[in-house]
Amino acid sequence: MQAYKIGSYALVVEPKRCKGCALCVYSCPKQILFLNGSGKIAVKEIEPCIFCRICEMRCPDFAIWVEKALTPGPSPVMTHGRGVA
Repeated sequence: MQAYKIGSYALVVEPKRCKGCALCVYSCPKQILFLNGSGKIAVKEIEPCIFCRICEMRCPDFAIWVEKALTPGPSPVMTHGRGVA
C-alpha cells in the first residue's frame, strides 16, 4: 500500500488489488494516475490532486481511495484501511 499525502488528505493506492482496467486513470480530472509497467495503478505526481474521489468511485476493485489524514503534512505511507474523506 502506498499513500500520497497533502495537507489533511491522502490518496491511497493498493496495487495488489488493481486488475489494470484503467477506469481511474481515464476518470481522473487532473490526470495524475497511470498504469505502471506491471499494469497496476500508480501516481505520477500528487501535487495536482484535488482529492475529488472520482478514482475511488470508479474503481471496481477498491484499489484506490481518499482518506482524511491522521496528521497534516507529508507522509510516505498510511497504514490503516479503506476510509472516507
